[in-house]
Amino acid sequence: MFHRRIIDDIAGWFRQKQRRPLVIRGARQVGKTTAVRLAAQQLGLGLIEINLERHLDLESLFQKFSLNDLLFNISLISGQQVFADARQILLLDEAQTTPSAYPCLRYLAEEAPELPVILTGSLLDQVLQDQKLSAPVGRVETCFMGPLTFEEYLAAAGEAKAMHALQMLRADNMAAIPDSVHENLMQQVRRYTLIGGMPGSVQLALDSGFNHADVVKYQASLIQTIKDDFAKYAGTLDALRLNAFFNGILRQIGSQFSHKLANEMAMASSGDSRQLNAAIERFQQARLFYRVLHSNADGIPLGAETRIRISKFLFLDIGLLLAAQGIPAQAVMSAPIELVHQGVIAEQFVGQQLLNAQKSFAQPELYYWQPPRSQGQAEVDFLVAFGSRICPVEVKSGATGTIKSLHSFVIKKKADLAFRVSSARPGMQKLTARMNKAEHPFTLLSIPFYLVNQWERLAAAGDP
Repeated sequence: MFHRRIIDDIAGWFRQKQRRPLVIRGARQVGKTTAVRLAAQQLGLGLIEINLERHLDLESLFQKFSLNDLLFNISLISGQQVFADARQILLLDEAQTTPSAYPCLRYLAEEAPELPVILTGSLLDQVLQDQKLSAPVGRVETCFMGPLTFEEYLAAAGEAKAMHALQMLRADNMAAIPDSVHENLMQQVRRYTLIGGMPGSVQLALDSGFNHADVVKYQASLIQTIKDDFAKYAGTLDALRLNAFFNGILRQIGSQFSHKLANEMAMASSGDSRQLNAAIERFQQARLFYRVLHSNADGIPLGAETRIRISKFLFLDIGLLLAAQGIPAQAVMSAPIELVHQGVIAEQFVGQQLLNAQKSFAQPELYYWQPPRSQGQAEVDFLVAFGSRICPVEVKSGATGTIKSLHSFVIKKKADLAFRVSSARPGMQKLTARMNKAEHPFTLLSIPFYLVNQWERLAAAGDP
């Protein structure tokens, strides 16, 4: 067990004066249950944990909701007295098997406001949609959980020196980083890339002395478990077709998911575009894939002007992606990450960090920018909002990789701050973007992969 940022968020939720039931959303095996256990331990509270998958008979009690009857039955099941106050946390786990527990949170909030209740479930969103259950609007809080970030991995691995180095680096001093420290941090990036951020993979890596064969075996087993869940997905899609769609989207990670490509994928699986769209919705609800949408980037919020037909996908976890695509460890360890698998792995790394470093109480969202085809310019890999400004983020090969797409964005959107991510040493430059006789000055922060989650702190220090 290791510390996760969400543990502090759960503790902060508990300390609120006006506390509402908390729903934790996340994919299978990202550590939701463990995080609640550790949060209760940190708070010095007891934990009454009910795995609803093992107590399906509670569904009828949730449906007719009687607070006294419900708490009495939970007390009998857990062997612990449940009090309608803040003496302990009540965890309702695997709630997708007892879907009436979700709307019941409204009544728990109204009739037992002092009782801290947390509900989790990896396939909860799918079940709620299928059964069209009413949502307890305004009566619950939600937080989102993903795999470990790179920083959480370093902490779990006991890499205190690496963590300290990251915190010491600033926009005005990062160019002076010693080569030995830079190489050590990049080595940690490569190791994280192979292991990924799934807690089971990280724990196994630590316990086995980073035995990659053991980790890959676990990752393959987890991927198969994810696929086995397809049989639980309700609707008209069968598991075989879902498996075909799943594999098809995996092969397109990082690439623009065009309408033409979608049709080709649907036909290859003997399906149609309607079925593919339904499958994509299921995968997103299960948090297996994240859809990165094109934003016009004309202002904040980035999601105000998007086009779903212009999008690309990221997978749940980089380690699972390598295992699923059969990319050997040597490919990651022997070359710059941005060159592995035609840049797909580097883009997954950066996107995964940007997604999972966001505030846990906000739905994770990520955007990119695709200029009109007539202009013949490449896309900007990601966009981040820094205050009221929009900053482009490019994943490039080395310090000399072309940044035409950044120049195009800077000129069109009058951006004054941009990021380039690569395996090269960090640095800051004052540049002028030039294109078709137009020009615009901007600051370019070149950051290695290990500084991706530090982008906001670096931007504040290097703010023009």
